[in-house]
Amino acid sequence: MQNGVKMNPPSVNPIIYPIVIFAGSLVIAMILLTYAVSSITMAVRKRRAQAIKDWKARGVQFVMGPAQANFLNEPRSFGVGGNGTLVLSDTAIHFAQVAPEREIVIPLRDVERAFLLKRFNGRRGAKPFLIIQRKVGDLTGFQTDAPEKWAGTINQAIGTVVNLADGLQAASYELQAG
Repeated sequence: MQNGVKMNPPSVNPIIYPIVIFAGSLVIAMILLTYAVSSITMAVRKRRAQAIKDWKARGVQFVMGPAQANFLNEPRSFGVGGNGTLVLSDTAIHFAQVAPEREIVIPLRDVERAFLLKRFNGRRGAKPFLIIQRKVGDLTGFQTDAPEKWAGTINQAIGTVVNLADGLQAASYELQAG
């Protein structure tokens, strides 16, 4: 009380509390997201290093790669796709997937051709997809840097001549299920 006048504490706008709670929750969510992303990045790096070490220990001779890649397949004879490391050796295309942790090996003797598509398996990428067509008829796609170089090197290794622009001109091409 001051000079006979009762002083009330300054009032706080009731909207402040929800804003503070929202901002605090957002900060906590960002911290958790940063932790999750860094954990995934570490897992990818660890898996990549282990795959490279394993390949070298088995005597795999790298013709191209290792390169970061995303794997897609149609039909799903190799299962669902995922992120990992791609290597071309003198005898096969090797892909070490992060999760689930596994290695996919496509022997070059089983490859009919490599080509590029703008769209594959319902996806569209900023860069064309590297498509590996196996002699059994299925298609395996990879999103990776320099897909043109990969396709050219694979075709050269298997002795096939492919016009890489043909697949790119088929921009509306989509694989039909079944």
